[in-house]
Amino acid sequence: MSKEWFETWFDTTYYHLLYRNRNEVEARQFIDALLHFLTPKPNAHFIDVACGKGRHSKYLHSLGFRVTGIDLSENSINEAMEDTAHLKGIDFHQQDIRQSFPERDADFAVNLFTSFGYFETYEEHQAAMTNMLESLKPGGRIVLDYMNASEVLLSLKHEELREVDGVHFKIRRYIEQGCIIKEITVRDHEQEQIFEERVKAYSKSDLEKLMRNSGFKICATFGSYNLEPYSEHSSRVVLIAEK
Repeated sequence: MSKEWFETWFDTTYYHLLYRNRNEVEARQFIDALLHFLTPKPNAHFIDVACGKGRHSKYLHSLGFRVTGIDLSENSINEAMEDTAHLKGIDFHQQDIRQSFPERDADFAVNLFTSFGYFETYEEHQAAMTNMLESLKPGGRIVLDYMNASEVLLSLKHEELREVDGVHFKIRRYIEQGCIIKEITVRDHEQEQIFEERVKAYSKSDLEKLMRNSGFKICATFGSYNLEPYSEHSSRVVLIAEK
């Protein structure tokens, strides 16, 4: 059975090279804004769903919270574990979010930076959302941060060329069967490989439906990392819901 696109792409060195300059300051400011809104108790337990190398997890832990990070990428989880091996109160697990999570008592679940929408079917996304619900204790809350698909579709940059450390990336973006596709051609010296990112163009109402069908009650909606009010032209859809 062939691997799904995210199993192949996220475990490559090229993925981490292409996205290595993600804005860490912006990520921390987003967490700070969320914490100001959520007002978690000291030592609250967060589960970081699709955590990657754990940049949000590590920052939450540095603020005194207990954190469990899960991600499908073996390479990302191994690096996160190595970085935090000397620390207590932070753990990482390799995990497919379509399968039941190891946690059942978290105070908060966070799924950030459009780390959702990767699967083929609606049922798979519903299963993942239900697993997030079941990872929480009663009254626990989830933060889902997703691209604002309506704005992305309006401003889609169809082709882009980048060079990072001598590696050339040709990025082509297009729409197909309700997905935003990013085809990434990587040329490293004489070697050329093609990878793909495929994310469902879920609207705000689509995401709300998934949450409600799982049993969440939506508490708040924001449109940016500064938690500005949502509009159809917002950069993000940030949904906060309670179990």
